[in-house]
Amino acid sequence: MPSIDTDSHDCLEEEFTLEEIATAVSAMKSGKSPGPDGFPTKFYRTFSGLLCPFLSRLFAECLNTSKLPPSLYQASISLLLKKNKDPLECGSYRPISLLNCDYKILAKLLAIRMEGLLHQVIHSDQTGFVRDRHLFFNIRRLMNILYSPASGDPEVVVSLDAEKAFDRVEWDYLTAALYRFGFGPKFIAWIKILYFSPMASVRTNNLSSDYFPLHRGSRQGCPLSPLLFALAIKPLAIALRSNDAIQGIIRAGLEQKVSLYADDLLLFISNPDTSLPRALSVLKKFGSISGYKLNLGKSELFPVNKAALKCSFTSSQFRIVRDQFTYLGVKVTRKYSNLFQENFVALADRLKQSFTFWNSLPLSLIGRIHVIKMNVLPKFLYLFQCLPIFIPKSFFISLDQTFMHFIWNGKVPRIGRKHLQKPRSLGGLALPNFQTYYWAANFRAVLYWLQTDPTGPRPLWAQMESESCKPAALSSVLCSSLPVSLGKRCANPIVKQSLKIWNQFRLAFSLRGFSLSGPIKNNILFPPSLNDGAFGIWHSLGLSSLAQLFFDDTFASFSQLQEKFNLPQSHFFRYLQTRNFVRANTPGFPNRPANTAIESILELNELPRGAISDVYAIIHDLQNPSLVPLKTQWEKDLGEELGEDAWESVLRRVHSSSFSTRHSLIQFKVVHRIHWSGAKLGRIFSDFDPTCVRCKVEPATLLHMFWGCHKLSGFWELIFKCFSDIYDTVIDPSPLTALFGVLPMGTPLSRIQSETLLARRLILQNWKMAAPPSYKYWVRDVLCSLKLEKNKFNSRGNPKLFDEAWAPFRSYFKQSIL
Repeated sequence: MPSIDTDSHDCLEEEFTLEEIATAVSAMKSGKSPGPDGFPTKFYRTFSGLLCPFLSRLFAECLNTSKLPPSLYQASISLLLKKNKDPLECGSYRPISLLNCDYKILAKLLAIRMEGLLHQVIHSDQTGFVRDRHLFFNIRRLMNILYSPASGDPEVVVSLDAEKAFDRVEWDYLTAALYRFGFGPKFIAWIKILYFSPMASVRTNNLSSDYFPLHRGSRQGCPLSPLLFALAIKPLAIALRSNDAIQGIIRAGLEQKVSLYADDLLLFISNPDTSLPRALSVLKKFGSISGYKLNLGKSELFPVNKAALKCSFTSSQFRIVRDQFTYLGVKVTRKYSNLFQENFVALADRLKQSFTFWNSLPLSLIGRIHVIKMNVLPKFLYLFQCLPIFIPKSFFISLDQTFMHFIWNGKVPRIGRKHLQKPRSLGGLALPNFQTYYWAANFRAVLYWLQTDPTGPRPLWAQMESESCKPAALSSVLCSSLPVSLGKRCANPIVKQSLKIWNQFRLAFSLRGFSLSGPIKNNILFPPSLNDGAFGIWHSLGLSSLAQLFFDDTFASFSQLQEKFNLPQSHFFRYLQTRNFVRANTPGFPNRPANTAIESILELNELPRGAISDVYAIIHDLQNPSLVPLKTQWEKDLGEELGEDAWESVLRRVHSSSFSTRHSLIQFKVVHRIHWSGAKLGRIFSDFDPTCVRCKVEPATLLHMFWGCHKLSGFWELIFKCFSDIYDTVIDPSPLTALFGVLPMGTPLSRIQSETLLARRLILQNWKMAAPPSYKYWVRDVLCSLKLEKNKFNSRGNPKLFDEAWAPFRSYFKQSIL
């Protein structure tokens, strides 16, 4: 039985500090419903400085008395009716437990300390609630088992369904397990205190029942609950894995028996006639101790190979599924080729149906993009991470067509998709590029191939994939020049599909060349490294990648390498072999070639949080369309050249001019010239008069409609005079300020950008009218916008900043006679 180390044990036993309590308060999620006492998270965060000392004394008293105040034990349970269920049946409702925030702060303190050490005692076959372990680990591991070459013995996968697993954990068992895992007496005392006398009240139709005691189970909504359950289920995994009578499935020389994510348990079983009864016996015995109970009616058995398909399983208590089953939201099919149809195509079909509903709502362009980002992207991104399947470009073209039809509500798009996909910092609307996310999600998984430290946290699926292609290192294949093929070296379809996706990306951006990010040892293009142990010595001495052979962008001499890595003199011949290999594959040798996107991606081998976003940004930079033509059009209209700083300011102000998405959309359309001017309509329709409807003299170009028309001169002069009077600074009328909110260099009056945007909005409201917009209406709009600004500052907890920022405007308009 593994146990935590001494340092971790001592850390858990320490007293809570004020800094820890403040951290726990700030880590609490906002927007959650409060518990029975009615105090929300925002209350504790707002008054954290005042409350933390009181909480510290409260927790110390709780530890001394071995119990909490009665209110901390209380929970309110709300009932939500499940979809398509009978409202008269109790089992048709999903209970949602609401705990008081002071209880959750205490639990969060313990959880923060605990989550950093779970990996010490929890095996890598268990991923739920353990830091740096992800849900897709389980599915990718399952894919490797199902679709790699099988043995001749019958092999099955059993998906076990536990009945209310979190609610059935026995507390005596839980504290005994914590003791065996090495947790100290004070930490265990805290767990006993939290579960000393919990109570709950059921709320229905605005009526609450009397409080009743709870006698088992981890508490729903408690930050500590998932971590405690991960430890509670751990002994079951140990018992199954260590039982020699239960035969697992062997892939790439590694035996696989158990896969756990929270209460979702998979068993990988060979010779099920003898192994399954033994596994069920272990499960039954564990249930008698812990409270764990199987729901055999919902548990499924999936035959893996031909030998298993021939078995009848007539005596099996499980439901037999021979074609497909669902695991963690993914449909797992018998044939690898069917995964695409059952998951991606099926999701795309459901997406089209959901757009029918969203089309019925009065959504703006930005609102429709937000629907795609929040409702569609997470579903596809989950599949992208879990299923390493080569998806042809045609699928993404079809998706993009569906999105553009939805975004423009069936009308002809007025701006290209790639401009919508630009990041907000470059004046775009950050519409997700699904193919780029597909590449990024798959490459995040591929980066695990680069982890070569045998003591590091390498997931089991990555070990299986690496072992399936030995002696060649998979990282060397990633860095090879195209075309490259594993040939008969590897029979693992997951690896082959992953490499096919990687090569699809490289071909799309013409990144065919050799990369120095590849390893020296076990390099598929360097035959001596596959068998010669000397290169293994180099690796142990810290010389592992080809890029390390260059000092100051020049290939190092052997003496330089000896000095830095302490290479033996007897390895000089290996140095010559390596130099010859690098020379043959590197243009411009001995100089180091410039890094490409391949190196930028492969250098993310630390796999930080948000690795998918980092890879997405790298790839997206390769396909950003140029905005030079747009800049040139505005320069032509303005009659002056826009410097790079000025143009970057124009793009940045698309979203910084106002926190209102409607206003941001107005500025986006202005900058990207989306509005239909009379001159543009005149070029499209021969019978349309391109003359300005206001002055009846000049062509109605965009610049003329927003700025150049002499009927607008009085409107803009009054606005700029207002700015000059408010800030006691002469601000001359300028088309850059009027159109884009860009002020002359050295003018720090950022508030003007939002007020000029309101002026542009007023012009658009009077776009087809002969009369110019009224200055009086502009003042009205500015005063109305102050209400929104005040709400913004109040919501951020900075009401004084609102007074400081907008006091000049308010003072000026109070004195003005409109």
